[in-house]
Amino acid sequence: MKKFSLKRRLVFAVILSQLLLALGLVLVASRLAHYYLQSAFDVYLEGRALTVGALVYYPDDGRPGLLFDDSKIPRSPHEIHKDLYQVRSDRGDFERHANLYKPGLFDGLPSAAHFWDFEFDGEPYRAIVLRDFAILDTEASVPKPLPKLTVIYAAPTMDIGQRITTLASAIGLTGAVIVLPTILLAVWNIRRALTPLHDLADQAKSISVHNWEFQPSEEAKSAVELQPLIGAIETVLSGLQRAFTRQREFLGDAAHELKTSLAIVKSTLQSLLNRPRGAGEYRDGLEHVSEDSDRLEELLSRMLRLARVEQWAADGIHRDLDLVDVASTCEMAIARISELAGARDIHIDFSTSQMVLMRADPADLELVWLNLLENAVKYSAPGSQVNVSIAAASHSAEISVSDSGIGIPESELGRIFERFRRGDPSRSRATGGFGLGLAIAKSVVEAYKGSIHAESKLGEGTRISVILPTWSPPSAKRHEPGHSTSDVPLTRQVRSSQ
Repeated sequence: MKKFSLKRRLVFAVILSQLLLALGLVLVASRLAHYYLQSAFDVYLEGRALTVGALVYYPDDGRPGLLFDDSKIPRSPHEIHKDLYQVRSDRGDFERHANLYKPGLFDGLPSAAHFWDFEFDGEPYRAIVLRDFAILDTEASVPKPLPKLTVIYAAPTMDIGQRITTLASAIGLTGAVIVLPTILLAVWNIRRALTPLHDLADQAKSISVHNWEFQPSEEAKSAVELQPLIGAIETVLSGLQRAFTRQREFLGDAAHELKTSLAIVKSTLQSLLNRPRGAGEYRDGLEHVSEDSDRLEELLSRMLRLARVEQWAADGIHRDLDLVDVASTCEMAIARISELAGARDIHIDFSTSQMVLMRADPADLELVWLNLLENAVKYSAPGSQVNVSIAAASHSAEISVSDSGIGIPESELGRIFERFRRGDPSRSRATGGFGLGLAIAKSVVEAYKGSIHAESKLGEGTRISVILPTWSPPSAKRHEPGHSTSDVPLTRQVRSSQ
């Protein structure tokens, strides 16, 4: 798309609006002037026509016929283009006209018109027609009925056009004198009003991975129109800064974990090479190397899994997903963790009162429950119990995993879903964790438009709840085969013990 200047567009819009305003003023003034000048001119024509009609009289000696006193014809205001007139009787026995009159001049006169515009010798004229005009002079000897006159009087209208042109020129010149300073003032105001936006752009331009400072001017902050933009920029910057910080922390923590695992493997190998050993010692050493290699492989696997899940969450899940029974995925996760729970004498109790269906990959959901159960089992005291429950709502379900373990400090509770985050790093090797399980669970839940949060008290245990959107069958459609969606409560309990 071609680049454009916002300031130039605003200036152009102001100039164009001012010019259109001036042009509209000239047009309106010209129309009004034309209307009033023509009205005055029509009054002038009517007066002249009445004067001409009054010059028709009867002879004083009683002779038949009509006379016309042309010596009292009003003088034409124009020396070159003179006024025209015609007076005629309805009996056809009397007609008088101006000296410049040409036969057939008024033949095109409309039959019912009171005024008429035409051209004569290349000049515009306007005429008035007085029909059935009564002769003002009366004589007793004149036989009845009396004749009626038709009086036509025409005058050039060039003065009207000249006056309108002069008026329009004067208004246009005055408008230009007024509009020019107005445009200059408007342009100055636009530039001044855009100054906070320029400052904001300069501040945004200076932002980089090395400079996260965004300090808009007080003038920009006080602009109501810029406040949403400033708020959006600050929100985006805050999110980006957190993301960059997490990325740096992730790389540092990942490097540390990898270095630690590799250092352990290297240390074990070096100890085996320091002096000759028996076959049993070599076997024990290689078994330790194999265990540490497995741990390193598990770390890399979880890092890759976390990266894939976060990519799904960022792009949205666009896979074709089938309906999944959430309770079944919980049972599968419990079955996988049962060996670890049995080794630590941890009892797992699972209960649900209703079948809950949602469109998901069962492996994703099983991964979430497995990570939550793994944390609950690892940080619970031997002989304690871990509870898993499902509570269904209208369009969502809450899956909770709670334990009675050591709990999480309140200061750390908001950060347990961060990558490589552990409440007590010293316990990482003792519990075999990397601090990625809850981060993976959170990413998977958010990829399915769900939410996850934790509640905990030191010495009392932790409860982690996951809320996921569920599938509800349309009432007018048949339920999918293989799934029960009746309103009869369904109770399922699974108890895992040593």
